Amino acid sequence: MQLLALPQAVPAGVEVWLLTLNLQVPLHDSDLSILNDSERKHASSLHFHADRVRSVVTRATLRRLLAARTMMAPEALLLTANEYGKPGLQGNANIEFNVSHAGCFALIALSSHQRVGVDIEYIDRLIDVHSISQHVFSPLERQSAQMSQQAFMRHWVAKESALKALGFGISEHLQAVSILSSDNTDYQIVCDYPAWPRLKGWLIEVPVDDYLAALTVEC
Repeated sequence: MQLLALPQAVPAGVEVWLLTLNLQVPLHDSDLSILNDSERKHASSLHFHADRVRSVVTRATLRRLLAARTMMAPEALLLTANEYGKPGLQGNANIEFNVSHAGCFALIALSSHQRVGVDIEYIDRLIDVHSISQHVFSPLERQSAQMSQQAFMRHWVAKESALKALGFGISEHLQAVSILSSDNTDYQIVCDYPAWPRLKGWLIEVPVDDYLAALTVEC
């Protein structure tokens, strides 16, 4: 597990951890023992062993990181989810977190007070940028010049992290959030609804070839 270096403008109290997962190893009792019944049941319902490892190890690591912040036992934490599936920590409004998986990697973002969203994606060089853009980009985003595959993936990872920070359904609100690039690392986030929280986002460096990651924090 590695604590990532973040851009200087990211607020204090925000951390992002990178997990490199060995998806072939057996599940460890030390991880399973700190999960609750629902988490263990979910993991056992997954068809592929790699998915079970990804679920158990990431959730156990999340519990340990939250335990360090709350000074509680990891198995005592009560993790909940809103109607869209965004997880939260019951009884502690001062800690926000978010998790993302891609391949054998996972990111865990922790934040004091502010909403936070994180995303990691494999760079798919075969993706049909033009076709997908018509469905997932807002009218404001589609005004931009034709994107390269790399630019599209940077845009997409930023957009998904923003929607995850909001805690709403991603597919239902894709066109309600616009990502406006300002330089190579940070970007503006424009939401269609004034009542939604104001957000700020950054591309973050992950020491992994062919992967991109982004972080969004409530302003």
